[in-house]
Amino acid sequence: MAAQPQPTPPLVSLAVLHAKANQHDPLRAALKAMVPLTRQEPGCLDYTLFEQADAPGTFYMRESFTDRAALDAHIATPYFQAFAKRFDELLERPLQLIFLAEVA
Repeated sequence: MAAQPQPTPPLVSLAVLHAKANQHDPLRAALKAMVPLTRQEPGCLDYTLFEQADAPGTFYMRESFTDRAALDAHIATPYFQAFAKRFDELLERPLQLIFLAEVA
């Protein structure tokens, strides 16, 4: 009996974004606008926006894609590229993308 191929785990990450002073609302709006579009991408499993309760203007996007190719396709979308062009305007520091491995 041949061994069954193991399914590839999804690619899960947490994007951390810190708004510049006076850019809290524009950053929130830009991030919220991407949520419904991204959720419709074929390789998107989860795309959920959070704001740190005790640090307004600090946002976390929990992302899960079927694989690296799906994440790369997301980054290449026109709406993500338009958002990326605004990083200098909106972000206090570079976007941090933390990749996660499920433990339990």
